[in-house]
Amino acid sequence: MQQQDTNQSSTPAWDIQASKGKWNKVVEKTKDGKGTFCVAREKINQGEQLLTEEPFMRQIDEKYKKTRCHYCFGELKGHNIRSCCSKDCQWKAQYCSEECERRAWTKGHQWLCRFPELSEQDADIVFAVEGYFVSKSQNQDILLDFVSNRDSFDASLVKDYRDKLIKVASILDLTDSAIDSIITIIFQIKCNAFAVKTAQSVDVDAALVVSREFLTLGRAIYLSASKVNHDCDPNAIVSFGDGATNPCLLKIQSVKGPIEKGTEITISYGPLASIHSKDDRLKKLKEGYQFECKCNACKDTSNKKSPESIYKCQICKKGRLYRQQSKCGECGQEPHWPYFIKAEREVEVLKQKQDFIKVFKLQSDIYHDDTLVLGQTADRIAMYACNSGQWELASNYAIMSLTVARKVYGKLSVEAAEEMMKLSTILLNLCLTTGKRKKEAIAHIKGTIITYKILGLDKTMPEDIDELEQMMTHLMFMAL
Repeated sequence: MQQQDTNQSSTPAWDIQASKGKWNKVVEKTKDGKGTFCVAREKINQGEQLLTEEPFMRQIDEKYKKTRCHYCFGELKGHNIRSCCSKDCQWKAQYCSEECERRAWTKGHQWLCRFPELSEQDADIVFAVEGYFVSKSQNQDILLDFVSNRDSFDASLVKDYRDKLIKVASILDLTDSAIDSIITIIFQIKCNAFAVKTAQSVDVDAALVVSREFLTLGRAIYLSASKVNHDCDPNAIVSFGDGATNPCLLKIQSVKGPIEKGTEITISYGPLASIHSKDDRLKKLKEGYQFECKCNACKDTSNKKSPESIYKCQICKKGRLYRQQSKCGECGQEPHWPYFIKAEREVEVLKQKQDFIKVFKLQSDIYHDDTLVLGQTADRIAMYACNSGQWELASNYAIMSLTVARKVYGKLSVEAAEEMMKLSTILLNLCLTTGKRKKEAIAHIKGTIITYKILGLDKTMPEDIDELEQMMTHLMFMAL
């Protein structure tokens, strides 16, 4: 067998520039000590789309290999399923169309197809080997312009990957230098890959009310999006998909505004200041990406906005307290922590009895009204009320859940939009069954549609927009 360096010389190099997404009102810059980052080229308003980009490399998650296209990650159901064009392929790759099969072949599968033995290997190894083939097609040893932070990862992890690669070295005819390059690519992928996610509706009852769960379909490398730095309080968000047609399409949109010219564009790599403690955020970013976050939220030592400061001072009712805090920052009084501990124990007992209205009352007494756990309890009550047809009660608690979501995540957030969708369906059912609150329902549904469009959810969740428009039609006929 020839060495891979020779094998790949006959393979056409990928067009790197063609793989990059196009920025809108954003420019990439490079600075010593900071690397490449992205800044606003001009003033950006809230909700503007800044980037759309297809993956440079992608890998479907193992659990979806039988139900989704291995290239675009779209559902195979209802499609004329195609397999690899090679009769000898043992990878069991499936595609939703001839176009996806062709693109997968030219974007990596043509290399993997030659080595069926790799199909049983660790997913990290397989993806990195594919990255190595891509690199060699560019006359490079590793992925160009991607950080790896390899030296910051635990040495035992590096050794583990090396041991795995040595076992497959004979299959690929890898030199020691090639093994070392693939190890670096493994860490480049760890530091730069995006988890490709999609929302899936989950029926709560026989009515229109639905909940959401997010599925991680796989991971992908995006050349332009990878240049955006992390912030625990970002001014932009990442979403995926263009309706049901292209789940891998990445989009970046501004969620704050206006963003002035020269301001850095940031996204979250997962941790958010609104829901994760500073210690948790620093730990997750260090373990996953090997850097110490120095964003404004992480440099803030006041604890005033910390998600840990959820307790409400029982003396002044204004102070925010973290667990076992010695004095209230507002009134200076010492909290009586046995009271809080006893109340939380009672909450757990009530949860076992599924008496969530009493749970909510107790939590409202000891926690501030913008605490995520309050929103979660309110959401639970709303769903139980839906199941029993108590639409008035459901709507009241759904409003509370939405209020918390807006305070925690922001008015213009995917999480708030999800709660708005739930409230829309509840208000519709309330109108249909009692005739009450029509104007409120119409105004809320209109607002939900606007929020969806600003966030680009009309593209990623078109079925929701269709449903919202149907709700409007129902209500407009009722208003006649």
